[in-house]
Amino acid sequence: MIRLWCRRCAWLGRSLKLGVAFALVCGGLPLASVQAETKIVPSMNVTGRYDSNIWGRPSQLLPAGTQQGDFVASTGGDVRLLHETRDLEANIAVGGSFNAYADNSNLNYFNAHVRGYVTLDRWVDQFVRGARLQIVENFSYTPETPGFISGVRETVVSSDGFFRGIQGFRANTFINTTSVTGSYPVSRDLSLEGGYTFGLRRVGRIVGGDTPGVSFFDTNTHTWFGGPRYQLTRNDSIAAVYRQTFMLQSRAEGGRLFSTTLVTLAGDYTKVFQEWKLSIEGGVTFVEPAGRTFPSGSIHITTQPERDTVLRAVISREARPSYFLQGGATISHLGLVGISHRLHERLTADGSAAYGYNQLFPNTNQTFQNFTALAKLSYKITRSIIGDLSYTYTTIKSDQSTLDYMYSRHQVGFFLRAEWN
Repeated sequence: MIRLWCRRCAWLGRSLKLGVAFALVCGGLPLASVQAETKIVPSMNVTGRYDSNIWGRPSQLLPAGTQQGDFVASTGGDVRLLHETRDLEANIAVGGSFNAYADNSNLNYFNAHVRGYVTLDRWVDQFVRGARLQIVENFSYTPETPGFISGVRETVVSSDGFFRGIQGFRANTFINTTSVTGSYPVSRDLSLEGGYTFGLRRVGRIVGGDTPGVSFFDTNTHTWFGGPRYQLTRNDSIAAVYRQTFMLQSRAEGGRLFSTTLVTLAGDYTKVFQEWKLSIEGGVTFVEPAGRTFPSGSIHITTQPERDTVLRAVISREARPSYFLQGGATISHLGLVGISHRLHERLTADGSAAYGYNQLFPNTNQTFQNFTALAKLSYKITRSIIGDLSYTYTTIKSDQSTLDYMYSRHQVGFFLRAEWN
């Protein structure tokens, strides 16, 4: 046992030394610049962590003798394109990483991501004074079970269509959401808002052996919304919202296609100041073919990421797709709070907690629960290099007629990132 721990520590030590050396060497490289209005910002990162459950499933649903915990080293990076002209503003990052396990080398994997936005407000303003238009893209590939806590200081938050607390077993997963939103001013105080979001989730074979009754569901979603917004004052506005989601699903291993439709009618109140934003929505949602109608709504509170203290809080009860164990829709309850505080010029503390409670159709006594908490300290080592220490705790509980289980997961590690901006 002592020899095994020494081997793991030496393996992590070598990974950290290589990452630090690479970051320090590359830290002296100049920032690439295509032209005055365009910046290309490269970055690299190295991570070492211990994961108490690399399979994302309880021990009783794994083959006997399977090792659940392991040390993981990761090295990767991304390239961010920042482009600003008279007509548009773009912020797009493309990257990935290679992840290696100390003992389970057969599980080594690559992951990849593309995320960012393009704002076309200045372009459409030339044709219609006061009009707005934005495109947001989020794509990821990973065999890890994607979590549902996002960074408190992230300026672009992923669509929550697939991130409501349902986390399945380890399997290769592709997730993509593409959103287009805009508004058209009718008068000085009245505008029409609308948008469309395409969501896609594809899942491969479950890693770690099959379990009877366990399936993923490949899912396509098409969501469009629209309605008028009236500006009560400079900071306050109200809106009427019509939102419809069409879901098309099938079992990941193959099978017939089936569809679900969600229709929401709601009212919205939004208050916006320079430093923070409050949005409250309430209404009803109709689910077909289940033939159920239930109250739905949400409360969102956010502050600007430039402040020393940043807050993000979400409470919602909405219909969302179910893509693990059972397809169709869920009544999804989500509570999320995150706070980030700059303790010192170089030191920042972050804390987040999220709880997801999903009731499946048509038997809402079947539930899937997830509680996740994250604590992180970030230290700015140099102008280009930031180091993080983090701990994540997760508890998953599935209460269904076909499969009932519960387990906890602990992840602790360091994260070293170098960015040449």
